[in-house]
Amino acid sequence: MKKTSLARLLAFLLVAITVVSSLVACGGKDKPTGEQGGGEWFITNHNEENPNIQQKDYEGHEFTFICQPYLDGTGAYSVNYLVSDGETGNHILDAVYRRNSDLTRKYNVTFKQMQVKDLITTVRSQVMGGGTEFDAIIGTAKDLATLARENLLLDLNSVDRFDMTKSYWDGNAAKDLKIGEKLYFTNCDLNVQELAFVVYFNKALIANDENLTSPYEYMENNEWTIDNWANLVKSVSQDVNGDGEYTETDRYGTLYEYHNGRMFLYGSGVRVTTNDSTGKPVVTLFDTNKAVTVYEKCKDVFSSASSWCINDMSGETHGYPDKWDYMRSLFCQDLYLFHYEGTNIIHQFADMESEFGIVPFPKYNSEQTNYTSMYPLFCAMFAMPNTLEGEELARAADIIEDMNYLSSLDLKQCWYDKLLKRRYTQDVESEANLEIIKNGRVYDVGLYYDFGGIRLKLVDLDVRNTNLNSTYKRLQRAIEADIKSTYSKFDLS
Repeated sequence: MKKTSLARLLAFLLVAITVVSSLVACGGKDKPTGEQGGGEWFITNHNEENPNIQQKDYEGHEFTFICQPYLDGTGAYSVNYLVSDGETGNHILDAVYRRNSDLTRKYNVTFKQMQVKDLITTVRSQVMGGGTEFDAIIGTAKDLATLARENLLLDLNSVDRFDMTKSYWDGNAAKDLKIGEKLYFTNCDLNVQELAFVVYFNKALIANDENLTSPYEYMENNEWTIDNWANLVKSVSQDVNGDGEYTETDRYGTLYEYHNGRMFLYGSGVRVTTNDSTGKPVVTLFDTNKAVTVYEKCKDVFSSASSWCINDMSGETHGYPDKWDYMRSLFCQDLYLFHYEGTNIIHQFADMESEFGIVPFPKYNSEQTNYTSMYPLFCAMFAMPNTLEGEELARAADIIEDMNYLSSLDLKQCWYDKLLKRRYTQDVESEANLEIIKNGRVYDVGLYYDFGGIRLKLVDLDVRNTNLNSTYKRLQRAIEADIKSTYSKFDLS
């Protein structure tokens, strides 16, 4: 195996020592200070990010988030990190408790998480009824796009209190998710569930083969490209048990799903749609020849004997909730070099004996400036119902803006530094890569609204059997009609 240069290693170690020594509580930023006045607490002018909202008494209002949980196969609700009953030693939930306690003292409010099985139906019925039991919505991008299409969500850009230029609002989301000049859902720091799709790789398989180059070294030399990824995948396969048959328990270069092809499109800088100067989505999938080239490269890799497709499996899950969890357990047993998923599943690798690494999706070529990673459409974003107005809206806006600010100081850093970096990833290269992935994450309304089936009937199909050009031509008229129809339904005045 080629070795990362000693100078780079020492530099990373120096950075790691500096970061660890400067951490306060969970995060790398100082926590906000407070003052007592008349028995009340309020946030002082901590730094330039502080929205400096005045202390107010909202008379015990129960501020409620409505959430649709992810089901993990057992029927259990996922944790949205919105409410917490107290400090128990869980770093993330303790940070939630501290944040919410600060807001309770400042605004005289409490917090509730209202979890429902059908977010769309519940929000639709309450908003159309003229009033809601909730103040804010945390839902999947796919569901929020459905609610936005029905004009049930508030234009977040119309809320004076919200300052989308602040770092606790995701600037890429605020730009990419607009329809016209309106923003119906977005991402922000109070929503610590997901970073983006990432590439996990097994460091042991790289280390045990002197002919393989680590993705870390490729990144160091600006050579982490789709071609070098493909070469790595096709260099790894082995009939582990020697029975002459390849099953999921043999060794492969990559574990993948049908929709992984689109992740490589976005890694290569390709977008399904992009908003024009009026904020109207237009198809940009074929603006260059990249899309077809990337798909052909993925088709070559995923059709090879070095790849195993989860979608093709059925039957026994060996005690795991589903086949995806089962296959990730095999990744932990050093049977696969690469796996592609969001950071929300990283806890499943916590007890992995070998170390794993994290890198962004590879570039198209070395001339590409940045690494770009797409945000999953089944992961959560933030929205508000359009029934909020007047004093109710002002109250919700105050609380959300401050909640975002406080989340950026403590909660986000607990989740990001303590959970992702210190507990699971175990190496400074992955820590640096998480920053790269976060800064380069992209959002695409074409995927979330699925105009004319452009996602389900095109870029989410099995790349092994999909001709991107001919399939698009069959769908083109329906895609363009759906974009036009959807755009016209929004109140863009």
